[in-house]
Amino acid sequence: MAYTWDVFLLAAGFGFAYGFLLQKADFCFVASIRDWISVRDTRILNGVIVLIATSLLGWGLVLAFGLREISDLWVVPLGGANLLGGLLFGIGMTIAGGCGSGTLYRCGMGYVQFWLVLLCAIIGNLLFAFLYDPWGRQVLDPLTVVDGGYTLYNWPLPVWVLPVVIVAIIVGIAIYRFGWASFWNGVRESLTDWERNPLRQGHWDIRLVAFLIGIVAIIQFIFMSNVGITGPETRIGATALALVFGDDLVTNNTYLNALFADFPRIGLGPEETLVIFLVVGAFASSWLSGSFKLRWPRKSRLPYAIGGGLLMGVASRIAPGCNIANIITGVGGLSMSSVLVLLGMAVGVFIGVAYIFKMPLLLFQRDADM
Repeated sequence: MAYTWDVFLLAAGFGFAYGFLLQKADFCFVASIRDWISVRDTRILNGVIVLIATSLLGWGLVLAFGLREISDLWVVPLGGANLLGGLLFGIGMTIAGGCGSGTLYRCGMGYVQFWLVLLCAIIGNLLFAFLYDPWGRQVLDPLTVVDGGYTLYNWPLPVWVLPVVIVAIIVGIAIYRFGWASFWNGVRESLTDWERNPLRQGHWDIRLVAFLIGIVAIIQFIFMSNVGITGPETRIGATALALVFGDDLVTNNTYLNALFADFPRIGLGPEETLVIFLVVGAFASSWLSGSFKLRWPRKSRLPYAIGGGLLMGVASRIAPGCNIANIITGVGGLSMSSVLVLLGMAVGVFIGVAYIFKMPLLLFQRDADM
């Protein structure tokens, strides 16, 4: 498939929007789980829930209006590899200090530690690719239950029914938990938390940001593709290898060659452009708010950045996908593989918080003991 310049321009716009929004809310999946179980802070977790609800409704409406077909959904093989990959990714991003999207927007903010995390994640992607055939395949193939994956959109129901029901349940639980008045006040606060110049404002309400990210992803789904980060990162790494060692190194690799199946040649496509401009968007957001600066990591953090990044890279290929792909395109597409991946990630974050960093777990303490 040959890509025209307008597709690259569209991809750059989507990437810039994601980076700008992610930075404005410090939106990171690992922080959403870590903060919840460690200090009972649900601010970022609320954003994740809003993003899931927006994606569900958006994907359902897109399918209902015939703007896309069920065959266009991001559905991957279903089985134990989803759970294993999610678990390892959760541990890796906890060690590294940021998830797939969190790493990228922090790169744009000048965190040198996350430049190293990103580099090691790409190396981890490539490491998996060269171990996949034949060793990795022998381990992962027996774990597969459904080769083509499975989406609940295959149920004999109108495509809008399940998304509406699931979102209604989410909203119902929130109202039951906090009351209608608090729920409505939260909606109103998320829409009115503005200063004189929003572009220079250091922080936007994460619930609004989550909704806007979901809207951008829905528009991308309609006009371009599903949202993905680690697949394009793998192709970026493979393109670098091809430039240094020649195309044969990539084309002779079963896994990497498949990643470029729709490309006219080995190189960067629209999705890789999106990833690059996500970093640019985060830089622009942080620069406007005056929060950009080069931040050098302590030497004690370097092993965590390297180890966590490598583990994230390998795990994102096992799962496959990172947090943002599985939350938006996976859950939005009612893919059961993504449900397993996200469950594994949550458990992985818990393991990292409780047993690697040994942080206090206030979520599991009774209020009387606090």
